[in-house]
Amino acid sequence: MHKIAVVDDDENWCLVIKRFFRNDFEVSTFKRVSIFLHEPSNYDLVIVDFSIPPASYEKDMDGCQLICHLKATLPNPPLLVLATGFVSKNNLEAGNQICPQADDFFSKDAGLEEILQQTKQLIASRNG
Repeated sequence: MHKIAVVDDDENWCLVIKRFFRNDFEVSTFKRVSIFLHEPSNYDLVIVDFSIPPASYEKDMDGCQLICHLKATLPNPPLLVLATGFVSKNNLEAGNQICPQADDFFSKDAGLEEILQQTKQLIASRNG
């Protein structure tokens, strides 16, 4: 079973993703970037919230900066998807302007079924 990490401070959204994806993926959630950074290469795909706030002891790093960091430091980074509530599902091209380094973008208003299908397609494209 493929492993997915969700790095997002919104506990409710993380819980919903974890429950909705559980039949298809093994999902781990992280409220803090620093905790996720202990094991980033353990995942096939990482969903990163654009506006994840740093803890008081963490370096200020938004979701796009985290994606850039992972691509620069990991020899084989997982698929990195930026998730945001700031970009509508009807305007995902804006996501590319926010973070062109991301492998894909999820609008949080897209709906769980659409996000799940997009995740499956991404995993399949990497494995195919």
